[in-house]
Amino acid sequence: MSKKCIHCGTELPDEASFCPHCTQSQIRKTETAPPRLWRKKALIAVLCGLLAAAAVLTFVLCRQPRIFEGGARVAYADRDGEYELLVTFHPDDIVNDRPVGKKTVSLSTNEFSNMTVMLGVYCGGMIADTDAFFAKVESCTLEASPNENEALILSEPSYNTNFLPAARESDITYSGASGTNELCWTLKMKNGDTIRLKQTFEVLPLIHQVYTPADTALDTMEDLTVLLEHINREVPGDTIVDIYLPPVTYSGDLTMVSRAVNLYGNTGGSGRTVFTGTLSVNTDNPSNVMLFNLDFEGSGGTGLSATASVYMGGCTFSGWDVGAVALDGGMIGVERCVFRNNGIGFKYDSVVYHSFNDVFPGCTVTDNDIGVQFARLQGTITIDFEDSVFSGNRVDIDNPAQYPIDTSKAVFQ
Repeated sequence: MSKKCIHCGTELPDEASFCPHCTQSQIRKTETAPPRLWRKKALIAVLCGLLAAAAVLTFVLCRQPRIFEGGARVAYADRDGEYELLVTFHPDDIVNDRPVGKKTVSLSTNEFSNMTVMLGVYCGGMIADTDAFFAKVESCTLEASPNENEALILSEPSYNTNFLPAARESDITYSGASGTNELCWTLKMKNGDTIRLKQTFEVLPLIHQVYTPADTALDTMEDLTVLLEHINREVPGDTIVDIYLPPVTYSGDLTMVSRAVNLYGNTGGSGRTVFTGTLSVNTDNPSNVMLFNLDFEGSGGTGLSATASVYMGGCTFSGWDVGAVALDGGMIGVERCVFRNNGIGFKYDSVVYHSFNDVFPGCTVTDNDIGVQFARLQGTITIDFEDSVFSGNRVDIDNPAQYPIDTSKAVFQ
């Protein structure tokens, strides 16, 4: 025997489960603790905490600022709906939902010009309510890169009713030496999102071919006509042609067909350059004809007729039924010109044109039957007559087309 009673110590057989001496059982009893409910509650609390943390994380991740970036068109969505943003250079492209990713222009390296770039917004396939969309916009900026030496000057994007339906527009001042730059529109939304649209603006420097009385016969209309024919045949289309004219009177009509050239009248003390016939501009290359310091002296008929783009400065028109007229396909920009003793000094009669001048500045319009007439003209860009003087006309401005004009800075005597 080697086993003893666990209660009295009496020796017992190994297999004994009962002590005959003290009558006690030899089976040891162990206490089993009841289940502790706090552990289960703690586990539930931990699981609830994890679920809550996951929900918070999901909410935070969903509200993280997002970046929407692309080229000339970017799709954007928020809780209010889905939008399409596009950038271009003309209101018609916004009307027709045509983003323009690249614009190339040409200009002489020492000349400056302007271009307007625009932002349009669509929602549900329709042009969006500008005020409603921009109520969600914190800021809207436009930057150019690399824009070395400030080759481009950009105005701050703004809302301009002259360029409807554009939501924002910016004016770009550039020169022929501006090169190639990337334009980047950045919209910072109030919810933290960022929208970026990009397009390329390329300026190619123009080559000039210059003709002067010192090296070319320019004394008669025949001389000038022969020179224009030579230029049409021999001078490359991407070359700008400048003709400096002597102080002579050119009799007879002159027509520029296909190939555009620039005419510069004499400004020296020896007299002015005079045309007594009609100058007709029907060109398509390059895009503009420049006329400076020319006198158009007539006895009826039309002094200048344009079915292409013309810009003129310092010119005078007198004695014509119509001094200058922009016809279909053409537009004439005017600055510092004189219209005197004409039936109609200047006439807009064009509904199709490829360029536009929104100012009529510094002109003198006097003693005409009608100073300026808007017979036909489409568009909504207001023409400003700043610093132009009207006097002695039977009708200063005749506007049957009801085109928008601003005469608040004009002078009427």
